[in-house]
Parts: sequence; structure tokens; C-alpha cells
Amino acid sequence: MGVVTTPALSRRATAAALEPLVFILIAIGIGLLEYFVAGPFTDFGPSNFWLAFVVMAAWNGWEYAAATTATGSFTGQHIALADGSPAPVLTIVVRQLARFGVLYGLPVLVLDFNAVIAAAIWAAVGLLIWRTPDRRAPWDLLADTLVVDGFGDAIEVVELPTIESAADLRLDETRARGNRRAARAMFAAGLASVVVSALIIWNIFTQAAKFVSDSEFEWGILTERGWFPRGGEFDLSTLFVGTLWVTGIAMLVAGPVGLGVAFYLSEYASPRVRRVVKPLIETLASIPSVVIGLFAISFIAPTVLSRIFDDIGIFSILAAGIGVGVLTVPIVASISEDAMRAVPMELREASYGLGGRKVTTALRVVFPAALSGISAAAIVGVSRAVGETMVVFIAAGGNGIFNTDPVQPGQTITAAMASLGAGTDQVAGSGLAFQSLYFLGAVLFVMTMVLNVISDAIVRRFRQVY
Repeated sequence: MGVVTTPALSRRATAAALEPLVFILIAIGIGLLEYFVAGPFTDFGPSNFWLAFVVMAAWNGWEYAAATTATGSFTGQHIALADGSPAPVLTIVVRQLARFGVLYGLPVLVLDFNAVIAAAIWAAVGLLIWRTPDRRAPWDLLADTLVVDGFGDAIEVVELPTIESAADLRLDETRARGNRRAARAMFAAGLASVVVSALIIWNIFTQAAKFVSDSEFEWGILTERGWFPRGGEFDLSTLFVGTLWVTGIAMLVAGPVGLGVAFYLSEYASPRVRRVVKPLIETLASIPSVVIGLFAISFIAPTVLSRIFDDIGIFSILAAGIGVGVLTVPIVASISEDAMRAVPMELREASYGLGGRKVTTALRVVFPAALSGISAAAIVGVSRAVGETMVVFIAAGGNGIFNTDPVQPGQTITAAMASLGAGTDQVAGSGLAFQSLYFLGAVLFVMTMVLNVISDAIVRRFRQVY
């Protein structure tokens, strides 16, 4: 009895979800660049989504020669024919034109990028891919192509042993009932988590939609020179700049320190030292963030930073970023050390046998082999820094005025949400102030989801299995 196996098909649902997210991310990046380069009173002319459309088209055109797409260059996926061989250029052109027509032509060219309709189109395409046999996208059905992880995986037939009767596969009835009960329990637990997550997402985005659809809302209020929601000013660039500063400073602290700790524990520390030091490092993650916030305004700012910067006060983005970095160190160190420890000892011994020193082995053998885990640690650290609230709420100062100087007080997305909703059930002031909480929550959700998708793509791209 033979079973036909097809080429190794990729996770198309992930790739399809990544495409619109990359497009939106590029549009947001162009908007920020436009704001800081052209200034608040002028712009580049065309819409940010038009410019992002051109960038995506050029990027995909650049990737044609490699039989892949813009997002495929991240995930390592390629466009292939049914036999697993690379698709010819003409087939790729037909596929890409159809894909651009659905993902970008309708939202950007025809509908002038109505955000709600664009999201509905992308969701409908994702549902169609999910429901289609083999989960092939409409453009793949049109061009008769596949998205694969590699070329040359020809179709083959594997011979399986012949089954004499159903009794050959039958389990003991008691074990079968136990398996069924366990399967139902695991399904219920998984379904509960999915339902709770879906309800949270539904609540956030429905309330955020009320913010966008309110009669008082205009897209211009998102580009005011400051974040003062009770006064009707909702400048997102103020929060984005503060968030980027805090995240960047935190990773400048947590990245080198966390990697240094990971290298020491993995390559230099004795087993006895490792058993003592690693739990101590991980215990740092259990310190309440409010304590780190108080530490930032009582020690980091007045004792350390004031000796370097004459004009720095108790509250500053720099102090908040360092405090967040202290909280992020255990995450980066622990994940990176686990990734390095997973590298087989045979690779180290081979390096030593060729005359390599310990530092050479660590940097040129262990580090490249553990790159996927280290990259994941960095992305998780960035997500942790972006989502941190209490340290920034206490130490950053809560200044809603647009500011690019890290030694001055500032504001981040999470701290703005905490500041706006603290102590009240209904935020007073502008009619849009309360819904802006959910709008920021939706923005933060999209940011962290993009980081998670990028992390997953990086891990799959560089993962090495030993």
C-alpha cells in the first residue's frame, strides 16, 4: 500500500498574515519619517499607503530572481511549481499581479485605503486560504503554484506495511477511554484560552473602532504636537518616540549584559557556580516593576545620571529606559544561555581539537549555532520593554509634550494608558479620551503581534537541529 507525499509545504497562513503587517509597518515607518523629515506642516505629497505600496512593489520585484517574495525573504519560503521546482519568472509575475490586486489594489487603489474595508478584505482572504484544500491562496490557485520551504522536494511514494485487520491497530478499551477523556480535557483547556483571547481582542478592537468612527474624530488629531487626550490632542508620534527611546535604551542595557551573563554561564562558569548564579539572575525578574521604578527615581537618576548630565532631573526617559533594561536582563540572559547550552559539546570539542581558544570557540562556533535562540531572546526582550508600564509610569515623568531628548521627561504608550485611566472608571475631558485607551491598546497589540511574528520567522530561518 503506497502513500503519496507532496513537497514540504510552508506555513502559508503565517506568510499571508505577515504580508499586510509588513505593509502597514512600512506605512507607519514612512509616516514617522515624513513627520520628522518634512515636519508637521508639510508632507511628502502622496499618501503614506501609496508610498508603502511602491516600496512593497519594488521589494517584491527585487525578489523575483530568487523565486520568492518580500515576506518570503524573511521566512525562507519560495514560489514553486507542483513538482517542487522553482517557478519561472512569467508564472511568478502572474501570481504577484494577482496577489497585489487583492492585497493592495483593492484597499489602496480602488477604495483609497479605507482601513475597515482593507481589514475585512485581508481577513476574508485569510479565511479563504484557511478553508481552501492544502490552504492555497487564490493567487496560487490562479498561477498553479505552491509556497515551499525549499526546492527539489519531488513527489515520492512511500511503501507502508499491509494491515491485516482492524484488530492490528486497536487499543485496549480502557486505554482508549482514557485517551479520549484526556483529549477532551486538553481540547477544553485549549478552547478556553482561545475564547478568552478572542474576547479580549474583540473588546479592544470594537472599542477602538468607536474611537475612530466617532463624530469628533479626525485623522489630524493623531498628529498634534503632544499627547493630551483630555484636551482632545492625541499625537501618536509623542508616544512612539518615547516608546522607542525607552525600548532602545533598555536593550542597550539588557543586550550586552544579558549576553555577557549567558556567555559566562554557558562557557566559563563551573557547574557549581552555574547552579547558584543562574537562579539569582532569574530571581531578578520576580522583583516587582514598581520597585524598579522607585529605584530609578531614588538612585539611578539622582546618584548616577546627575553626575553625567547637568540638566537631568529626577524624572527622565533615560532613567526609565535603564530601569526597564534592568528588568529585561534576566529574560535575555536566561533564553540566550539556554540556547547556547543546547549547542552540542561535540562542536566545542572539534574547535578545541583544531586549536581554537575558548573565546574563539564561544564567538565563532557557539554563537552562530545558537543564533536563532539569541535572536528570539532579543525579540522577547524588546517585547518586554515595549510592554513595561510601571517603571515608565513612575520614572519617565508622564510629559505629553513631543520631545526627542532622552534626558527630559517623556511618555510611552503603556504609561499613557496607565496615566489616562488611573483612578477613574470614566475618563473626564474630551469625549474621545476614554475610547483612546482602547485605541492605544489596539496599537500596542498590533506592535507586539508584529514582533512575535518576526521572532517566529527569525527562529525558523536560523534554527539548526542537532
